[in-house]
Amino acid sequence: MRKRQSPLVRDTDTGSLLELLMVIAVVTILVNRALLAAAGYPQISPGDLHIAHMLWGGFLMFIALVMVFRFWNPSVRRLAAFFGGMGFGLFIDELGKFITENNDYFYKPTIAVIYVIFILMYLFFRGFAEKSQLTARELQVNRNLRRDLGDMHDTSSKLLKWYDAIKEQFEDCFDRTIAIRGFVPVLMIVFVFLNLTQLGIIFGIVNPGWLPLNDASGMSIVGIFISGILVLVGVFMIHRSVYHAFLWFKRAVLISIFITQIFLFYHSQLTAMWGLAVDLLFYAGIENFLSKRNK
Repeated sequence: MRKRQSPLVRDTDTGSLLELLMVIAVVTILVNRALLAAAGYPQISPGDLHIAHMLWGGFLMFIALVMVFRFWNPSVRRLAAFFGGMGFGLFIDELGKFITENNDYFYKPTIAVIYVIFILMYLFFRGFAEKSQLTARELQVNRNLRRDLGDMHDTSSKLLKWYDAIKEQFEDCFDRTIAIRGFVPVLMIVFVFLNLTQLGIIFGIVNPGWLPLNDASGMSIVGIFISGILVLVGVFMIHRSVYHAFLWFKRAVLISIFITQIFLFYHSQLTAMWGLAVDLLFYAGIENFLSKRNK
């Protein structure tokens, strides 16, 4: 029996649009919180009213929807993803007000919950990318659409041009840094050293004052312990296979990103961003090494 063809047509730009939405949403949260903290958390409160920035987020998401409903152009859909990301960032930033009885914006677990939401979004969107082999019909529809209307970069939007310029400069700087001879090996030495030191602290073998774990939560300690064990396995694997050792290092980083960081965000909120940035740097170095070995 012939398989029935789906009437739905997927967009070849889905991955890029979802990436743009997530990046802008994260940047919006960070910038918004930084500006509010610098300004002393002012409120737009005419009379008895309080205009929360969640409402501005909803308005921006509404604009994004109208743009998608109104225009087929890929460039307009990309601009809609930009506004949608800003709107979602402003919306989700006020999560604490709506999961607490006293509408507490500063509710301590809020950042951890937001972090979990973005992790789930990332995994969900990645599932799209991995299972999104488009049919010949879908590819043809996408080619025809872009032939008549241009691609998603065919735009005069200054916002998107600034975004593309910043992204290009960041990626270029990052690629040049990763490509520096000896950078990845040194990065991995630091990675192994930090993880084994943390493992040593848990077992009471070492106690350096510059890496305190006294205030870390129980689940953070569990995540750190698992990562340390995985790194230790990787270290013992190096003499047999450097490639497989790096696979163990990759598992250790993923445990840190998907488990440890959640509870660190709960405990220290935005200061845990530094730990996440370091984990992402380690992950990039490992992926760089593994991709070269797979070529």
